Amino acid sequence: MACRPEGEYFGAVDPPPDNVFRFNNGAEPEYIDSGLATGQPDDRVIRILFEGLTQTDQVTLRPKPGVAESWEISPDHLTYTFHLRKNGFWSDGRPVTAEDFVYSWRRVLDPKTAARYASHLYHLLNGQEFNEGKIQDPTLVGVRALDEYTLEVRLREPVPYFLFLTSFYTLYPVPRQAIEKYGPEWTQPGKIVSNGPFLLVEHRSHDKFVFLRNPNYWNASEVRLSKVIAYAVDDNYTSANLYKSGVIDWVPSNYFPTEYIPYMRARFRDVRTLPFLSIYYYLINTTRPPLDNPLVRRALNLAVDRRAITDELLRGGQLPGAHYVPLGFPDYHSPPGPEFDPQEAARLLAQAGYPNGAGFPPMEIVFNTLENHRKIAEAVQQMWTKYLNIRVTLHNEEWATYLKDMNQLNFDIMRRGWVADYPDPSTFIELMESTNGNNNTGWKNAEYDRLMTLERNEIDPARRMEIMQQAEEIVLRELPVIPIYTYASNNLIKPYVRGFRASPTEQYPIHELWIDYDWRQHPNAGIEDSE
Repeated sequence: MACRPEGEYFGAVDPPPDNVFRFNNGAEPEYIDSGLATGQPDDRVIRILFEGLTQTDQVTLRPKPGVAESWEISPDHLTYTFHLRKNGFWSDGRPVTAEDFVYSWRRVLDPKTAARYASHLYHLLNGQEFNEGKIQDPTLVGVRALDEYTLEVRLREPVPYFLFLTSFYTLYPVPRQAIEKYGPEWTQPGKIVSNGPFLLVEHRSHDKFVFLRNPNYWNASEVRLSKVIAYAVDDNYTSANLYKSGVIDWVPSNYFPTEYIPYMRARFRDVRTLPFLSIYYYLINTTRPPLDNPLVRRALNLAVDRRAITDELLRGGQLPGAHYVPLGFPDYHSPPGPEFDPQEAARLLAQAGYPNGAGFPPMEIVFNTLENHRKIAEAVQQMWTKYLNIRVTLHNEEWATYLKDMNQLNFDIMRRGWVADYPDPSTFIELMESTNGNNNTGWKNAEYDRLMTLERNEIDPARRMEIMQQAEEIVLRELPVIPIYTYASNNLIKPYVRGFRASPTEQYPIHELWIDYDWRQHPNAGIEDSE
């Protein structure tokens, strides 16, 4: 077979030696403790090191076995019995047991842990009550070890997506022995104990992580990479240059300059535009006047020209949208949201008591370090100034500070992105529940919370979708958030990397990748994996 010209690829195409895979992980992770993490950079590192009861098959989007080799579900969908592999081990040689999951899940729910994803375990019997301190006895929570390799989980209501939750990192096991010995330092190289496909052997903060294949992983024989290196580069131009020069093999979406995308998508084969269940939106701190007034929030929303942002500024395949749940979930259709209407925006602001912006206090948009976030904030700033005559300032924060301020509601308006944790609309809808640790707006609505309870107890799939649509209608009416667009996932991936598949949740199983050193002999192989 004739080889394609190397000029059809962006930069160097020589595979790295020693069977190593290198990628840019973006910002330095806040945590690699699965019980505390919430960010995407954290997610990628944790999934390299750890594994949960189940995994999500990226082709079928169905749960598949992980640490659990099989499971049974009771007829009322309230009891799950997981059977763990007897060849599953921690990296220190100890077996991974049912008691490890009991400890890990109780740790997430323990109020002292302050886990922001604790709500993922509210589905357990007494999980929310224990997390909120209403009960003190952790043995009352619906998770127990029936024996060393059998885990029983009792739910407070049927949860149609529970097997997706067990593949999410908050529900991963963590090593009690290392945590009790080292405390918060347990995630450092030389101290960390993990159960996934790779081991952490080096970490230089704001520089890189280095991982080696874990010989104690239950499926180690199927892991073809010997080493993985994850760099922490939050400058998009540097990231693109590292890829072009052959230093890294993969640049995830949003980690190379937006203005490159239209040209690169038309010219280079290693640019992959993939379907992606995610949204870009602005959080509004509804506890701060005048943002506590729904009329003000509606005015701000109507004064955002989303199509100008996606089609003129970003030009990377993003879809403008005034809905809260992104497109792409089977059998779910978002209700229409309020679109761009600057005249109505000005009228609503006047109705709220600020005609032509008079008397409206200065507002600040906070965003984390990334050039695209700055460009979008500048565009929104200009729109609000032009159409509402209000004063808006911008404030850039590095990742850890940004997350801290978000969780403490220390902002007026803040940039936020959300990627589906699992392939079900509830991963977005449940965010706005008043008890959800990732609500981050201060917004509470009793009817919304009631609908969330109904949704979790509804077994009929069609009725459940209707309930979530009703909930989204409330969000689009109250607007504690301003939806802006649905992401497009534009990845740069070298032609010699095989096994790279489209992931609607952006959860790429790095342990399934491999380096094809003879890729030039069959340059079209593997293309279907990533398109």
